[in-house]
Amino acid sequence: MTRGEIKRRIRLLGRHYFGSDNDQDPFGLDLLIIEVANQIARGTDCYFGRRYLDLLADTKEYCAPDLYKIRNIQAKNNLGEYRRMRLFDAFDQKVDQFRSDPTASYPEYAVIYGMNRIGVYPIPQAGIEQGLMVEGYAVPGDYWVYSTLGVAQAPTDADECPLPDISHDCLVYGVLANRAAMIGNEGGFSLYNAQYNERLGLVESYAATYTRRTP
Repeated sequence: MTRGEIKRRIRLLGRHYFGSDNDQDPFGLDLLIIEVANQIARGTDCYFGRRYLDLLADTKEYCAPDLYKIRNIQAKNNLGEYRRMRLFDAFDQKVDQFRSDPTASYPEYAVIYGMNRIGVYPIPQAGIEQGLMVEGYAVPGDYWVYSTLGVAQAPTDADECPLPDISHDCLVYGVLANRAAMIGNEGGFSLYNAQYNERLGLVESYAATYTRRTP
């Protein structure tokens, strides 16, 4: 479903929450949709994303936005081709030998610090636009659509939800549950939250069955 279709379904099922005098914030629905979509992605590993980062001269560390479990990093070489980098945990003893490796002309090794902080070696001597391609489990974040060059596009109601189709109903009920909690409607929260959790379990089962989830 598109963002607009999701909104219409939410307003249909929760007419007393949205589109009435109780809903004074015109941006509140969009913010809830973003937050719940991110929550579903983090809880189920159902969304695999790709982000492009610019390499900067004499800069070692980078952060991959919206990615929380990095699984692959590729660097652009002097010919403009992406080549897979060797990934290491920050505490791996082998990392020490790469810190001062003078033999490569572009980064060949990547060190993962925590969730989405990255160190690259050798440290680039010159900037390279979109020099890193980072892939992993992600949250949709504020932007649902990217150009072929990896540039985020301004959000519109025509954007397709990047989460799998099976998660769209889960997103609808998650927004309704959050809205009920915000206004103190205990009965509505119990109803919608039960529907949300049931569908969240289905999304998690889907992700575990059809994608390669890892701890």
